[in-house]
Amino acid sequence: MRRFPSPLQPEKPMNLRPFVLAAAALSIGSAIPAAAQGECRIRGIALKPGVPETVQVKEDDGKTVAGEIQVKSYLNHEFQTLKFTGTQLVFTSAVDPAAVLGRCGIPAKAKSLILLFVPEAADPATFKVLVVDDQATAFPAGSFQVINLSPDPVKIELESEPFEFKPGEARVIGGPPVNDARSSAMRAYFQRDGKWQTFASGIWPHPGGKRVLQVITSNPASGQLEMKGLRDVATP
Repeated sequence: MRRFPSPLQPEKPMNLRPFVLAAAALSIGSAIPAAAQGECRIRGIALKPGVPETVQVKEDDGKTVAGEIQVKSYLNHEFQTLKFTGTQLVFTSAVDPAAVLGRCGIPAKAKSLILLFVPEAADPATFKVLVVDDQATAFPAGSFQVINLSPDPVKIELESEPFEFKPGEARVIGGPPVNDARSSAMRAYFQRDGKWQTFASGIWPHPGGKRVLQVITSNPASGQLEMKGLRDVATP
């Protein structure tokens, strides 16, 4: 598993723990054809407003253009195919190619990825770009993937079954516990000053033949934890 630093800053200084990205994968069948050799399918997601809708992607030299991606607030079957030779990518504004928005490393021989753009600074706007491997072997249909980008330990209970996540950790919950209605009563907690506190509750329907990303972040102004669900409507 690979690790990334948390992109969000708490109200007071801290040592950022690494972000563990459990291999998350998607195979979209006929909706998205397999990538050819040397190509990678990309879907871009903005967790917050502010990311340009069209982002230019360059290789690490900052000059060789690998293509452009469309950045959305939701997941669907649409993707862009990039061609690149290295393992580092640079993201710039398509309107102003000199404006660097962020960078990320790419796994060797990656074929299908989701890129999460997380706000890092406001002026100029820059983003931490986190990579989710989007192949079905690691993020199968019928599962949740929880990504804890907050600085706090998090515990999620589904039908009272606990799943704990360290700061920066991500993990797939396969075969989530459900009730007779094929859904899970969910309650989410964070640990601060040695105490667990509730920050979210609700109902998580079983993903069925789809998958769902649940991304937890910390509001930089209030310090409160927030959780955003992204249901992938494409067929794995």
